[in-house]
Amino acid sequence: MTIGDGDIVEIDFTARTKQSSILVDTTKEEVAKEEDVNTEGQKWGPRKIVIGENHTFKVVEDSIREKKIGDGETIQIPAADAFGEYDSEWVKTVSIDKIPKDDQYPGARTTIENHQVQIETIVGGRARVNFNHVLAGEDIEYEYEIKSVVEDPKEKAKALLEIYVGIELEIQIEESKDSGKTLIIDSDPSLSYNQNWLFTKNQIANVLMEKVEADRVVIREIFEKIVQVEEE
Repeated sequence: MTIGDGDIVEIDFTARTKQSSILVDTTKEEVAKEEDVNTEGQKWGPRKIVIGENHTFKVVEDSIREKKIGDGETIQIPAADAFGEYDSEWVKTVSIDKIPKDDQYPGARTTIENHQVQIETIVGGRARVNFNHVLAGEDIEYEYEIKSVVEDPKEKAKALLEIYVGIELEIQIEESKDSGKTLIIDSDPSLSYNQNWLFTKNQIANVLMEKVEADRVVIREIFEKIVQVEEE
């Protein structure tokens, strides 16, 4: 069986800038440690992506199609297909009032107008700000290996939820002659503050029904009584 659009695959990968070999991202803890990356509290191991849904670089998706479990490749991704070419017109002068006070210094990375930016210089009440991605203009070397293809319906649902909302949720699948297949999801209190979940859960439910061939999705919210412990 070869991999195609819609398949959920787990891949191990390491991506570096081609020119200076700076680590961009990796699924391997040992690689991160070699680069003195703080690995505490981070989740390591193969990452799940859905082919055809832009969960990674298009060049990587194109490479994975038609491959099988155990296959891999090292790909050279030009800057234009990675984080974009460097554009000098994206270096602009703005009022310092647009920059959060804690970030008003050269070299700071912050957010302006919903863009991640880097502060280059500050003179008086004006700042020179780089709106380019920090890796703009960098070619990327991307090495990957396909570890598995997720096929079990329950595992598919869990994988998709983890991809879309970033946490693992408890899932059950119930089937009956009258109501067909029902996917039951136990929500998590943290999702009450997850904007992606609040605004797209209907869309996510539709994707889940399509991928696991379910007739309905039930999302259960569980509230537990808070018991106060008296201090001795």
